[in-house]
Amino acid sequence: MNMFRAFESRVAEAFGATSQGQAPFSFRKLARRATKEMEQETYVVDGVDTAPALITVLVSPDDDAAMKTLYPQLTTEIADFVEAEAARKGYVFVGRPLARFMVDPSLRRGRFAVFANNVDAMTLEKLREEEEAFLSGFGAFGGAASAQPGIVTPVEQHVAAPEQVGDIPVVEHAVSDDSSAGLGVLPADFVDESLNLVATPDRVAVEARSLAEALPEVIDVNANPIATPVPEVVGPQVAQVPEVEGAPAPIAVPQAAHSTQDSTVGAAPVPVVETEPASCLLIDRQSGRTYQGMAPKTYIGRERTPGGIVLHDPNVSRRHAELTYDGRAWRIHDLGSTNGTLVNDVDVEACVLRDGDLITVGLLNLEFRES
Repeated sequence: MNMFRAFESRVAEAFGATSQGQAPFSFRKLARRATKEMEQETYVVDGVDTAPALITVLVSPDDDAAMKTLYPQLTTEIADFVEAEAARKGYVFVGRPLARFMVDPSLRRGRFAVFANNVDAMTLEKLREEEEAFLSGFGAFGGAASAQPGIVTPVEQHVAAPEQVGDIPVVEHAVSDDSSAGLGVLPADFVDESLNLVATPDRVAVEARSLAEALPEVIDVNANPIATPVPEVVGPQVAQVPEVEGAPAPIAVPQAAHSTQDSTVGAAPVPVVETEPASCLLIDRQSGRTYQGMAPKTYIGRERTPGGIVLHDPNVSRRHAELTYDGRAWRIHDLGSTNGTLVNDVDVEACVLRDGDLITVGLLNLEFRES
């Protein structure tokens, strides 16, 4: 019996001992999905293939109600399966794998989704403590039934008042290694939609302004395109032709000092200088994965948007935050996300960004770098 069948058999026995009798969906498919997610999120860290130790299973509210009494056993079975599969492939973890169930109200009964996150050891252990507290009935952190949709799990925040730059606060720019912030519950808007990539009017406008600024000596935008120089006539000149007996006298033809031909006809086209819009980088502290933000605006979230940064983390809202650039500085704005946006461990609605700032969205810690 292979690992998938053995796992499915143990889960079936667990459900068989309850009044429900059977699982609401195929746990064998769940195991295959978890394996695939683990493969995609395994990275080489210090020369070692490091697998994601956090496995999150999203379920519908109905399935959550039916399974919650079995969560201690089910999460253990999933963690054991993932650990065995990683050992078979030579992967390692930063700590023992942790599996957890969370409610996604957009899912129908019998449907599920699986996410794997490669978090650091400190975050993993904090999540394990919260999950164990929930499963033991002594806490309200973590787990599928930990909170109602839209209610953020309390997380300790710094309360120091940020300074102001105009109407935008600037967060203290001392990078912190504390990656435990932003550990709230799953947003209630999980459905992932794909959109066609199209140019946005505000991006076109910025590119047009950048092009005009890049050509101060090539194009005079104040010049009158209709006015042309008037040629100077210097008097009659006789065309020099050989004298032929019996031929008529030469005809005097007025000649211009300069050619009267329109200088724009047949002239070489004015060179166009193409400039790239400003950009920035967000570097995932755990995986090393790099995301690029483009001026004037880039959305951050689980939803695919034109030119957006897509983060595969169930704790990130569909449209979580946005990066904007006004020609001088980059800013980040939270878009009313469920779990909030933190910069250097400070919960912010909007703030100016500088090189090295640590942005926390969901479970991800992203280091900001200007290009």
